[in-house]
Amino acid sequence: MRRRLLAVALTVAAVLLVGPAAPVVRGVPLMPLGDSITYGNPETGVSYRTSLWQHLQTGPQVDFVGSVRWGNLPDRDNEGHPGMRIDELRSWIDYWLVLNRPRYVLLHIGTNDVVQAHDLANAPARLQDLVERITQKVPGVTILVASIVPSSDAGLNERIKAYNAAVPGVVDSVRATGADVRFIDLNARMSLADISPDKLHPSDAGFLKMGDIWYDALAPVMSGRP
Repeated sequence: MRRRLLAVALTVAAVLLVGPAAPVVRGVPLMPLGDSITYGNPETGVSYRTSLWQHLQTGPQVDFVGSVRWGNLPDRDNEGHPGMRIDELRSWIDYWLVLNRPRYVLLHIGTNDVVQAHDLANAPARLQDLVERITQKVPGVTILVASIVPSSDAGLNERIKAYNAAVPGVVDSVRATGADVRFIDLNARMSLADISPDKLHPSDAGFLKMGDIWYDALAPVMSGRP
């Protein structure tokens, strides 16, 4: 009994010293990263990950990774954090990257910066800092950076357009360092009909459409096509 207790104590001590164990990865690790639009509908569980996961069942095995578990799909892991701005995501990113070790990152962030009108002039710089940090922490990672979805609130949508206009330049700047970063103009394929009555988040049908768009962008990348 003493030996067993000692073994348990040593195991606990090792966990405390080393940190959390690496996640069990069952395929290519893909990290959905962002705010509530990555998390999905808190009532129905529908998210863009719902339809994206379905699409990915026909190709190489992919494992969604993340510290959050939510959704109406078998693989619920993600890093969707409702309410977070770019800077708040940045403050956690090192921990999440060590925990998840992603091969691919799908990044949709900036909505809360726009909603809060939080230092919007410097939002692109904050986005670039976040993307650069991901490339530094995970050499060889591929990051798909999306323009954020539209809003049916006219004033808010004007701020969204201004933010989105800067995102391709951010991607180009990071790509110039040799990193594999791609811009996905998700906004261009979403319409106001895809937005829920709250004027901010996609409807369930909009979430599913969003997952289709992500897949269209991700599939050629995963197959090695430029």
